Amino acid sequence: MIDKERVEKKLNLLAGTLTELEKLSDLSYETLTSSLQKQWAAEHGLQLAIQTLLDIGSHILVEAGERGIDNYTDVIKLLGEKDVLPVEFANSIQSMAGLRNILVHEYTEVDLNVIFKILNSRLEDFRRFISFIRRYIDKN
Repeated sequence: MIDKERVEKKLNLLAGTLTELEKLSDLSYETLTSSLQKQWAAEHGLQLAIQTLLDIGSHILVEAGERGIDNYTDVIKLLGEKDVLPVEFANSIQSMAGLRNILVHEYTEVDLNVIFKILNSRLEDFRRFISFIRRYIDKN
């Protein structure tokens, strides 16, 4: 059974993280790249947001009886296959799992162009994820 309280806490964490990331979305590329503090804030915020998204997805899938989760990309893919997320949306955000791995394991190779692009054009994906998960939880 899905622990709705646990999922809601994670959704609130994700929403709070997004609020902070949205503050960084106003930065120019030059400001982001010239400030190590802002780079770290953006990178860590995205890492936290993606990890929270994956934690929520993993919890829902495990509670739905899914045991074939080999990696984080599978989490997002399976959320689409299980109608937790629309398939097209799941396909469009699958690359988040790869970015999470880069942020965690290969942080010296983070492409700031990618971070800047996400801050300026992809944060809404997290809001949409929250909405889809809440809708799924309400139905189940």
